Amino acid sequence: MAESAIMAEEIQSPKKVAFANRKYTNEEKRKMEEEELEQLIKEQRGETEETATDTKEVAEEAQEAEPTNAEEKTFKKRYGDLRRHTQEKEKKFQSELDELKKQLDSATRKEIKLPTSEEDLEKWSAEYPDVAAIVETIAIKKAKEQSKALEGRIKAVDEMQYNAQKEKAEAELIQLHPDFGEIRDSDDFHT
Repeated sequence: MAESAIMAEEIQSPKKVAFANRKYTNEEKRKMEEEELEQLIKEQRGETEETATDTKEVAEEAQEAEPTNAEEKTFKKRYGDLRRHTQEKEKKFQSELDELKKQLDSATRKEIKLPTSEEDLEKWSAEYPDVAAIVETIAIKKAKEQSKALEGRIKAVDEMQYNAQKEKAEAELIQLHPDFGEIRDSDDFHT
């Protein structure tokens, strides 16, 4: 059995190791890309200003980072495509945001000036018919609510006035006929 173990070891071929002449390992490349990403994020936030030396350094790194094999070339192409795509999207969203800000500013500057006279009211209603209709609807609703409350009060006042007149008439009658209370309660009077 010892002989078969020795033969198995002899049969195994030595491992072939090839040294690639790469400028950067994957770890170094990842670190560089992270630094570049951090720099881009800072520039986007406005935390740092790009100077001529920064531009030279970026250009030198771009020249140094030329890919040597097919995998690195496809990675670089995909990375470039993604970065270009995100920059285009960012520009598009920024332009939309700027446009919306302009619309908001113009809308706040063109505040609706409320009318103060009858003539102004007619002009304002002609200029803003939708808003005038909404205001009119709200005014009608509030007027109805107030009129219902006033109707209840008017009924109470009318009832009090009726009772006061009735009591006044009875007082006058009692003054003219002191026996009015007895007459009113008698059955002969009612029949």
